[in-house]
Amino acid sequence: MSACNATTKAGETAPASTESTEGTESATAVAKEEVSTTSAVEQPEQTEQTEQASVDWRSKVNELADSDLSPTAKAEATEKLAWEYKPTTDELEEFKYHVLQEFINFQYLKEGSNAEYMLNNLFQSIVLEHHDVSVVRDFALAFYHNTKNVFTGAEAVDSDSVKAYEELLYKAINDGR
Repeated sequence: MSACNATTKAGETAPASTESTEGTESATAVAKEEVSTTSAVEQPEQTEQTEQASVDWRSKVNELADSDLSPTAKAEATEKLAWEYKPTTDELEEFKYHVLQEFINFQYLKEGSNAEYMLNNLFQSIVLEHHDVSVVRDFALAFYHNTKNVFTGAEAVDSDSVKAYEELLYKAINDGR
């Protein structure tokens, strides 16, 4: 579980100082206005790109689900796709919400033979774990293991391994990870 204890990426910005001076307040207001104006202008294009990226990964995962590959080969191809995927901030939020809801509602392993459903869950959990979303990394990793192991038939839903990973899921929720 060393991947769970990875440090944050270099280059992350530290919180801004709470001290303020007269000149910086007006410069900050101007900068915020420019960012706001720029964001508003670029918003439609960015939304289109986000929607296109979402469609692309979903269609690729669904193609894998419909293929004649074995469940293990489908899972491995989905993992490769997820590792190479560059999610948007909005997608990461969507993925966090999705995997958490699926677990909390006890749905994520109920359809173990539904390749499309399981591979979509697998993809989202790998993206969360891989893209330095520290708040949910431990949760995503345990979710990934159970999803993959049940989908590929390596473990039964009621196996000791699945139960152990579910304990890690509950611990991650309680610890906020």
